[in-house]
Amino acid sequence: MVASRVDEEIAILRGWRRMPGGYDETAKRVNRSYAETEDIHQTMRETRLPFPVVWEMVGFRDEMEWMETEGS
Repeated sequence: MVASRVDEEIAILRGWRRMPGGYDETAKRVNRSYAETEDIHQTMRETRLPFPVVWEMVGFRDEMEWMETEGS
């Protein structure tokens, strides 16, 4: 695993600690906010979660990984 990837995973796990309602409830809040704003940074402000956590919960991380594997 590349060092930057490890750092990204650590940031995501640290962000999960700030989820008082658990992962599922927080993911619903993130997706609800993003559906209204269509702005990842506004969603970060509204949910008070770091970029890697919001990016992953909205589904962009999975999409980017899929695109990387399809391109190689």
